[in-house]
Amino acid sequence: MLSFRSHIAAVTGTDDFDEQEVLAHIHLAPDDILLLSGSLVDGSGTPSSDFDFCVLAREKDERFHRATFPRGRHMRYYTSGDRVKASFDYLPGSLLGVDVEYRTVHEVTDMLAAHADLYAYLRTRARKSSAFATSAVDFRLLSRLTYAVPLTGRAAYEEIAGLVRPAEVAYTAFRTAVGSYPDFRDLAGMWAQQDYESALIAARKLGTDTFRGLTHVHGGTNRNPKYLARFLTRLPPSLAPVTDRFRQLNAYGVAGPGAAPGAVLEWLDLIDLAFAEIRRVRDDTEAFVSRGDFLDLLKGELHQTMSWNAEISNEYSFRAREAEDGLPPLRELLAAMTRREAATHNLPLRDWAEGRAAPSGEDGKSA
Repeated sequence: MLSFRSHIAAVTGTDDFDEQEVLAHIHLAPDDILLLSGSLVDGSGTPSSDFDFCVLAREKDERFHRATFPRGRHMRYYTSGDRVKASFDYLPGSLLGVDVEYRTVHEVTDMLAAHADLYAYLRTRARKSSAFATSAVDFRLLSRLTYAVPLTGRAAYEEIAGLVRPAEVAYTAFRTAVGSYPDFRDLAGMWAQQDYESALIAARKLGTDTFRGLTHVHGGTNRNPKYLARFLTRLPPSLAPVTDRFRQLNAYGVAGPGAAPGAVLEWLDLIDLAFAEIRRVRDDTEAFVSRGDFLDLLKGELHQTMSWNAEISNEYSFRAREAEDGLPPLRELLAAMTRREAATHNLPLRDWAEGRAAPSGEDGKSA
């Protein structure tokens, strides 16, 4: 008899459940690969979490079509046109839900191939990117595949599992999470206006993005920010003072308006500490672009006709801290931008640009 209870992590307050009642919502076929994943498996779940299953069928069948989907047991099911993609129901007398996705093996292998292309592309970028949104990659499912448990079809799943590369998924998540210069520039403008409330909101966003990046450089693949506090507890104990202060600021904020300016500066200090850890860890993380390669990517974005002013100097001072030691702290960069000046740094920006042609017009890269 099919059983999955041993793969469910201990979650405080979770209601008891009948495994066969849960499995009755799946409509499993004999040749299916059945995967179990989600927050109840990775330990971040709550008493209102779902059992997250993914059915990998050899070919589309009646379960994949609106008119023939066996939906009698389900409260609702999700479609894209005629295509049924998932179903959902609650267990009676419980906060637990049962969520089932329906995919074909071919759809999943195509998605993994698309992610391989996306990963290769993101290794050529130094900026934060949202390219995954148009890449045919379902990042939520992709993350779940990195720790999914095959309940049926284990042998057949091995071939698929060989295409799942968790370290590359972590890098993709990192490149689409870590804070961007436009966010910092917005913060600086709010600070210059003494709009400390808005600056604090911007600092919190920048900090959350950067600390998400910190979980990814340590191998985390889940991009969902609602679990960030839980994921931070899984980082090395040496980071506890930094992550504890992040969680305090992020969850509980400040006492009142008068504390906002100090909180903005504290956020910036925490972001600097997160970047220092990112620099340290990426040296030993093969799937991540090395420090030297990342600085080469920054060089590739420069060109001879760029106007050498304080703004562009400060932009590269912000962006290079992902890979370069010795850059001015963010609170110094903020002060320089407020004065409309360039912060002092050791980046050879003019040397980087020497001999380069004007950009071809795509992403600011040199021809």
